[in-house]
Amino acid sequence: MHDNIRVYLLDDHPLVLEGLKNRLDAEPGIEVLHTFTDPREFIAQAELMCPDVVLMDISLPHTDGFQLARQLKERYGNSLKIILLSGYTYEEFYYKAYKIGVHAYLSKQASYAKIINAIKQSVLGHILIPENIGAAQGSPDALTPAEREVLQLLAKEKTNKEISLELAISQRTVEYHLNSINQKFEVKTRIGAIVKGFELGLLSFLKEE
Repeated sequence: MHDNIRVYLLDDHPLVLEGLKNRLDAEPGIEVLHTFTDPREFIAQAELMCPDVVLMDISLPHTDGFQLARQLKERYGNSLKIILLSGYTYEEFYYKAYKIGVHAYLSKQASYAKIINAIKQSVLGHILIPENIGAAQGSPDALTPAEREVLQLLAKEKTNKEISLELAISQRTVEYHLNSINQKFEVKTRIGAIVKGFELGLLSFLKEE
């Protein structure tokens, strides 16, 4: 167990990296392990030092942040928290990022305070959805009270077993609720259900401040 949140920074602009590193290193509880301008070097080093969070631009040489984020999620799952920085604030970019499973998608104009908050919240398992994502069609009343409880725990990255223990129900019942949530939300994945929950305001307590 490490006292500090260990962070990797990935951006092809050295000045941006230097500014971020200096500010994050000055924040108690956060330690920047390494900075990278080349994603290929980052991939080679990621397994050696096992960071908790990677903060990276989506515009990168040799690849793009979405593709790299997808590769990282497939390899590390939720053990590595991913925060994307971008100059693009199109809604389709937000949706694409959160469907991959990132914990935050921030504008490059975001304050250091917001970036620091995103890092700390991501380690707690929270997914930060920007306020400017439009509301989804549909009704938040579509879910039963039990399904809402399951969705809340799902957004906290609880496993089916952990949800069953916390709600005192069987894992089969948890699976039933998850299937029902997915059908009502017309999604196929857990992260899709979480994103839809944010859109409908069911998980607004985890939205960016």
